Amino acid sequence: MATASRPHLLRSALALLPSRRRAASAQAALAAQFDQQLLDAADAAVSAARRTLYDTVWPQLPPRERLSAFGVVSVEDVTDLMYRRHGIVAIPPERAAAALRARYEARSGRIDLHTDAYSH
Repeated sequence: MATASRPHLLRSALALLPSRRRAASAQAALAAQFDQQLLDAADAAVSAARRTLYDTVWPQLPPRERLSAFGVVSVEDVTDLMYRRHGIVAIPPERAAAALRARYEARSGRIDLHTDAYSH
């Protein structure tokens, strides 16, 4: 009787393998989605900081001072946007900082923005 149940156990164990693969690929997909949401939030934070600089700060400054005016985009801006857009609260600051650094550099943030993303 023990030999009759072994093929059944083997089939059951083999049947679990694809579901584990599916679970791993689902986790990878969720991680990729989270990373993309972080990048999108960082993009939105950079855009908002630039909008504030050019629409609110610049018009109040004399023309000579406009060249030295900088906006500020922070890691907290990214985490706030993640909460407001996606309802995600627990965001590791180092992951938000990495996303902000990536988008800050890709969008030439050094030209007109300061960030705290490099101190995290």
